[in-house]
Amino acid sequence: MRYPVVFTALLLSAGALTAQDLHFSQMYLHPLHYNPAQTGVFRGEMRAAGIYRSQWTSVPVSYRSFSGSVDWKTIRSNTNMLSVGLMLQHDRAGDASLGWTSVGATAGVTHALGKSHAISVGVGLALAQRSVDISKLKFKNQWTGELYDPSLPTGEQFDNNSGIAPTLSAGVNWHYEPGEETRTRVDAGAGAFHLNKPDLSLAGDAGRKLPLRMSALLNGALQVGEYTDVVAFAAAQRMSKAGETVFGAGLRRILSEETDLALQFTLGTRLGDALIPAFQIEWMNWTAGLSYDWN
Repeated sequence: MRYPVVFTALLLSAGALTAQDLHFSQMYLHPLHYNPAQTGVFRGEMRAAGIYRSQWTSVPVSYRSFSGSVDWKTIRSNTNMLSVGLMLQHDRAGDASLGWTSVGATAGVTHALGKSHAISVGVGLALAQRSVDISKLKFKNQWTGELYDPSLPTGEQFDNNSGIAPTLSAGVNWHYEPGEETRTRVDAGAGAFHLNKPDLSLAGDAGRKLPLRMSALLNGALQVGEYTDVVAFAAAQRMSKAGETVFGAGLRRILSEETDLALQFTLGTRLGDALIPAFQIEWMNWTAGLSYDWN
């Protein structure tokens, strides 16, 4: 019985969805964030994943994000499978500690279309919270003309420093895997998040609902030799006026079949923003990776 575990750390210098939903450069290591239909779509019985991002470390207050998940297969028949998962996300950024935290669950049903193809549909439900610490901000009215006095009133009216609401997601995924004897595989799918457009209004933006986030993810590997694979990935996201497109490719080399030791190197790009070199090592049921956004 296999239990894949994935951990990856990212050092990012910029991002297209800042202050929107979380986003990561190694999206292929954390597919549930992009599509709930990928719940249970992997070799093995259980999968755990964690991904960490440190962004804009050159500014006084850097941006840090974490997302983790675990999913496992539950009920099976000859052609169908039900899988469930859990997710946790946390992000805190800026002088005012603008925060995002969500805890949720996903469920996916996979239907086999013959020996090599499968189609999956999935849904997700999470409880999300946005928060901001107004006390860490400075305002014009607190300037006496000579110095800053935090005891003075801000002159601003803040109705709410945090918001909490449920958020819904759904997705579909196509999986291709010609057989257990080969490492060739392809996943292609799309997800939609915040379908209910939850109201997570904070101070100063009362009544502003969280916009829909649409995502598409393509990820695959082609076995080209006994110990060599070509890997490729592409992803696109859109949330209100913010968006990103990321794609790349690389090589994966098997070093030991006895311990499943492998190394992977990829080079990707976020269009209009950065080059993304990434390194990944696999051993037994563990995978760890590191990437850097160079712009």
